Order: sequence, then structure tokens, then C-alpha cells
Amino acid sequence: MTLLSTSIKSQVVSPADSEWQRYLDIIPHDFYHLPGYLELEAQRHQGQPEAIAIEDGNRLFFLPYIIRECHQSTDLLALGRTPIYDVISPYGYPGMVTNLAGQNPQFVEKCLNIVYECWYAKNICSAFLRLHPILNHYIDPARSNPDRFTITERGDVVICDLTNDPEAIWKQIRSSHRTKINKLKRAGFGAKIVSIDSLDLFIEIYIETMQRVNANATYFFTREYFQSLFRALGDRLQICVVEIDGETAAASLITEVNGIVQYHLGGTKTKFLPQSPTTLMFDYLMRWGKHRDNQYLNLGGGLGSNRDSLYHFKSGFSNQFASFMTMQSIINKELYTELLHGRATTLNRTMAEFEQTAFFPAYRSS
Repeated sequence: MTLLSTSIKSQVVSPADSEWQRYLDIIPHDFYHLPGYLELEAQRHQGQPEAIAIEDGNRLFFLPYIIRECHQSTDLLALGRTPIYDVISPYGYPGMVTNLAGQNPQFVEKCLNIVYECWYAKNICSAFLRLHPILNHYIDPARSNPDRFTITERGDVVICDLTNDPEAIWKQIRSSHRTKINKLKRAGFGAKIVSIDSLDLFIEIYIETMQRVNANATYFFTREYFQSLFRALGDRLQICVVEIDGETAAASLITEVNGIVQYHLGGTKTKFLPQSPTTLMFDYLMRWGKHRDNQYLNLGGGLGSNRDSLYHFKSGFSNQFASFMTMQSIINKELYTELLHGRATTLNRTMAEFEQTAFFPAYRSS
């Protein structure tokens, strides 16, 4: 669907369209932008996967997202109107991607204006998007247009530069971590990549970890979801484990796309927490990623992007950090207020209570 009849070519594409893959073939991207991953995440969110692709001369812009009906937040039939939609990112750090020529503030702002107008025309009332800490490094929150999109820095993620030589990578690891890594090796712990046959083992450790930390329900993925994730990503997805005497102490899912390795999801068996086997896992992943000629390993940040104990642990592996940013917008203020009022009425709350919540969009707050 062409949106403008100017020199800028813009279109909305679905994962089944060949245009989706054509853009990914010429734009640096991560697994979050792959059509199979968008389809999987859209199914989990009961939404529709889409992307907006924009070309302006040699500049390219590509933004994948999930569009959802808002009937889950309030009874739209009671409002007597046609469906209202909102937009979210798939799980992780997707954001928009551009080619090198497209990493231009004026071009990105122009593209976001096109996105805003497209979404307004589709009865979309709000959007909440997570940006990619590496691929969106050029985004400056100070240049965002709050009348359209507000870009907010949420915290830092830890990035390991795998282009450094092995000695430099080892030396930038915190001394206490290096001591622990050596101790784990002497005790017989070892890390390795294993096949999908170990998926159930990973799931068992992951669920145990999520239960132990009282994680939000959204982090409890089903076995069917993980199986579908492997089907969608293929050999871009790996399982890494730390073992001792034939028993798995820690396990994680690792992605590898276009020189970027992501520590996606992971966990540790409770009985092995004192030994901290993840310390050995991160050391292994840096060496594994470098051996395979990758540029970056993203270890992520703390819970909720906070500088907590998890962040402190991860920051002991690298002195390089990247900013994790989100982008949100109330596309249609009238529709947004309508949904907010309907939600407040359904829950017998006041509008003011919802307007004061930090959750966005507020009409989906519990």
C-alpha cells in the first residue's frame, strides 16, 4: 500500500510479502526483524504482524511491529464503535532499522512522521516500541518530536566488543569474575553449545529461575512457543549450557544474526547459585562469538532496565555500554481517552487513577 505520491516510496508489508525479505537483505538487522519471529510474537499477542518500509533515494527505513485490537482492554461493543487498535514491538530490542545512508536525523524524523500518519489512518490510538541498543545507536532522544513520538532512555545494556583481541577481552572482565571463572574450570564446570534435543532441559531451568525471582507472567513462555521459536530462527538460535559431572547447572538461548550475538533468555538451577555458573557461560560466549567472527555480544541490562545486582553482575564483563530506549506515542488522543474512560468504567476506577500510572498505554493497565 503506497502512502505518499512523492519521491518517497513507502509501503506496509506483511511477513509473507517478498518485500519484507528484500529489505532485510540490504539493511543490517537482528533476529527481532525476521518475518518468522514477528509472526510468532504476533500470535502470542493475538495481533497482526506488519512492517512499514520507506525509501528516499539511497536511504532505507524499515520498522516491524504488531498491531492489536483493543477489545481486550475494554468492551468496545459497549462503546458502540468500530475496532480501535494499538501497536507494540515484539519481545526484545527490535526498533527500526536503516541502511548507513538512512542514519540521518532528518530522514528518520521524516519517516516517523509517515509512520504516524499511516497509523492514524488505520485507527491506531497508541504505540509503544522498544529500540535496538546497537542498531539504533544514532537515535538522539533530544531530537524527538514529543507531539508525535517521545523517545526515552530507560537504562544501559552491557555490550561486549568481540572485535578486540582475546587478551583485551579477558582483561576487561572484572578481576573477581576472572577469579570465579578459573575456579569454576578447576572444579570441573564446562560450557558448550548443545543441540535442540536439550530444549526441555533449558525450559526446566528457565521456568525454575522465573519462579524463583517471581517474574511477571509475560516471561513464562510455553514449550510450544520455544519450539516455534526454533522453527522460526533455525540455526540462528542456539542453546548454551554449563555442566558439571553430567548435570546442567545453567542454560540459555543465544541468537546470532549479522555479527550480533544476543543473550536472549537464561536461567540457573537453584542448587548451583552459589557457584555462579553464568559467569563461566558469559566468558565462553565471548570466546565462542569471537571465534565465529561476530562483532558484538549483548548481555542486556538489569531487571526493568534498572542498575540492580543483575546489571552490576553483567557490567563486570565489559566496559562498553549502550543505551536502551523506548519510543511511545498517543496517535489519536480522542480514541486514547475513549479507551481510558472505558477501562476506568469497567474496573470502577477514576480516570485520574489511570492517568497517574507509569504503565503505557494506560488503558491496558490493571
